[in-house]
Amino acid sequence: MWIRRTILNVAVSLTALGIACRPAPIAGQADAAKLTVSDCESAWEGGVPDAEHVQQGEHSVKWAHGDSRSVTTGDIPHDWSGFNALSFWLYSEKATGSRFHVLLFSENAESDGIDYYSLALKVDFAGWRRLLIPFDEIGRVRSPLGWGNIERLTLHAAWDPRTVIDPDTVLYIDAVELTHSAAEGGPRMTDEELFEALDPDAAGMDRMRAALAKGDMAAAKHALAEHIRTRREPQWFTMRRERPAVPADRPDTTRADKIMAHELTIHGATKQFGPRIEWDANPLSEGEERTNEWNASLNRHYHMPPLVSAYLATGEDKYAAEVVAQITAWIEDCPVLVHSSGNSPYHYAWETLNVAVRIGRTWPDVFHQCLPSPAVTDEFIVQFLKSCCEHARHLMKWPSNGNWLTMESTGIFYTGVLYPMFREAADWRKTAIERLYMQLNEQVYPDGLEYELALGYNLFCLRNFTGVLDLAKLNARMDDIPEDYLATIENMYEYIMYATMPDSRAPGLNDSGDAAAAPLLRKGLEYFPDRRDFLYVATGGAEGEPPAETSHANPYSGHYIMRSGWGSGASYLLFDAGLFGAGHQHEDKLTFVLFANGRQQIIDAGNYYYNASRWRRYVLSTRGHNTIMVDGLDQHRRRNRETYILRPPFEPLDNEWVSDQSFEYVVGTYDDGYGPERKKIAAHTRGILFVKPDYWIVTDTLLPADNEQHTYESLFHLNADEATVDEHTKALTTATAERSRIAIVPLAAEGLEVNVVKGLEEEPVQGWANNPWRPVPTAIYRVRAKGPVDMLQVLYPVAAGKELPIAEVAAIPVEAEAPAVGAAIRFKDGAAHYFVQCREPGTDGRNVHFADFETDARIALVKVSAAGEIEQVLRVGGTFVRRGGG
Repeated sequence: MWIRRTILNVAVSLTALGIACRPAPIAGQADAAKLTVSDCESAWEGGVPDAEHVQQGEHSVKWAHGDSRSVTTGDIPHDWSGFNALSFWLYSEKATGSRFHVLLFSENAESDGIDYYSLALKVDFAGWRRLLIPFDEIGRVRSPLGWGNIERLTLHAAWDPRTVIDPDTVLYIDAVELTHSAAEGGPRMTDEELFEALDPDAAGMDRMRAALAKGDMAAAKHALAEHIRTRREPQWFTMRRERPAVPADRPDTTRADKIMAHELTIHGATKQFGPRIEWDANPLSEGEERTNEWNASLNRHYHMPPLVSAYLATGEDKYAAEVVAQITAWIEDCPVLVHSSGNSPYHYAWETLNVAVRIGRTWPDVFHQCLPSPAVTDEFIVQFLKSCCEHARHLMKWPSNGNWLTMESTGIFYTGVLYPMFREAADWRKTAIERLYMQLNEQVYPDGLEYELALGYNLFCLRNFTGVLDLAKLNARMDDIPEDYLATIENMYEYIMYATMPDSRAPGLNDSGDAAAAPLLRKGLEYFPDRRDFLYVATGGAEGEPPAETSHANPYSGHYIMRSGWGSGASYLLFDAGLFGAGHQHEDKLTFVLFANGRQQIIDAGNYYYNASRWRRYVLSTRGHNTIMVDGLDQHRRRNRETYILRPPFEPLDNEWVSDQSFEYVVGTYDDGYGPERKKIAAHTRGILFVKPDYWIVTDTLLPADNEQHTYESLFHLNADEATVDEHTKALTTATAERSRIAIVPLAAEGLEVNVVKGLEEEPVQGWANNPWRPVPTAIYRVRAKGPVDMLQVLYPVAAGKELPIAEVAAIPVEAEAPAVGAAIRFKDGAAHYFVQCREPGTDGRNVHFADFETDARIALVKVSAAGEIEQVLRVGGTFVRRGGG
């Protein structure tokens, strides 16, 4: 702490300003009124006084990141409501590229967690730099009280404790002030800067170049706009060159008319705006429905396509004029951020995914379809081009990762293709392709799933990867694409093919819903016309050739598919023994979904709208999936970031997979802890044996870390109306009128409990599923015990009009050198299947006696007819299974 302290200098008192709340910026008022927050001669913890690098007063604060992770002071004015910007000088010894956060604490007693404003900055300069930061660029975290209640100012180099500090980063902080930033609308780019950014020698720029040579800015702008209107290349996917005709009968334009009146309904919530849309608005900002998604959709301009549809259907220019008016208003009201990506915390207009969707999807579509309308004026085209350039530069500066990076790169590439007259266009295309190529090689696993392990986002990435190809091909720019760009994309289509259920849908795990596979595979055939197996699955077997495998392992994503065949009546199970994923994660390891007899029988809860509701928490949690909870606690991988993903060079996961004509077997383990504290209560190993084509045996082994009693709950979400339980055998059968069913028959064990819940609305909610969102019966098999526990259930699909053929699943004696579980599956016709499984892998070669059989395999199943004859023997590992001593 410094010995010397000075009283803060208040250049202009807030009382004298007569402002009780944060004012709107006033044009021409820049730096007219200031408030010195700190002259840097007062006490800053974590820094030391320095007299060498000074902007005002006698000292600055020297902050060496290697000595202190942060510098902070609470000796500041606390009411900042009369100002709209924070200003300070920084001297950097070296441009290290390190990041640090400006944190303004404003604690709200009614909010959980720390409440503050935050902005991340990058040390990409050396020497002095003045930073003028409008409050609008500073994000909110949780619920800060407001600009009238700023408790402490902190600069932090490692707000995330996992951040590695760069000791070469040394900063000097001085002249910290509050000020009024002049009112500034968008675009920030001036006319002069636009023409400087354009290449006058580019194709079609002759008239613009001549006008600029004469100093005629108006003529240059007109020439540029005319070039955009009349050019024949480059091309966009949905480009319109002629004005639409007026139809004899006017179509229904109710939806577009509401948008014309600024009545916007997004995600089921409606907001009526006045003459000008407020782009930071969000009617879903409180309570359980709290989410940024409403506002994100607004700023992605998802509401504009109906206006374009109405324009094309009616020929009425008022709809195109509304598109122009709204985009113009957005550009004016939302100037590009100077200091921030807009991602964390969220910024409504410039979050990079919002930027990417606008520039890569909605804007090109609406612009090129409305272009023939007289509403698309010269001035609008010029402003639009300025903003497109600002969009591309923003995305170039702030790359993220995952599916965001895919969309960002696609938007940059599209802009570089559509507007090649920009000097930066070639670099935009090059950088976009480099980022996409990197993602294909570092973020898409060799088995075709993007590292978020969510099918919906995998398909989102795939559409962007191929969209870039399509636009390059449309505009003869395939030279921009690396020769091996397609290699990984083929794997992505192959994943879809093998994951496709018999109803031609692929199941979505994590934050995804099921997806129709046929149109996706037909799209894949455009790039891979020789893939006859894609055609076979896309046509339901009517054309092409069956895939090389019936069942299939994805050893990198950890998704294992068991199926009895490729026909519509086949049985199918997908088992998830993969990692947590890079994003959109659910706590669902060792879950599965099951399809049989024409429909999904066992489902996950699915996905839910991204809000703060109990329903959202439910689908993220273990209780929304078909796996095991321990002591009422969910799996908890979220705090173990190192285990989220595989990193190049990729190595397969260590799950065991055995595939044979008559069976498949897979096993995976979860041992990352339970509950918010990630308590290592027990390790859970799940094995699934598919006895083709009839049924599955699911075995769960729980190995506790202590000898205390624990509760284990195995969950099954059922795609049915109801479910009934046999109180004697604990067997469950779904009940769905005149449709096929699933039966769950457990190994009878002392203390085994089962109950079925459906549609519980109080937390913890249970018994719900999506597509559509509805209550579903959910079976919970529960065991309370000390020491290792083995649970076993037989999953048996029952065709419509048929009865469950199993009478019971009973324990049988097992003698083995290693712990093992044995069961007899007894059928109503007198037949029996005898099953044994050793608890631990690597136990092959040790003799195991079960019923009157002997084996050296770790897993074995013997089918015995009603007459006592052995009909079939299945084994995993070992060399023999024999009866008695024979």
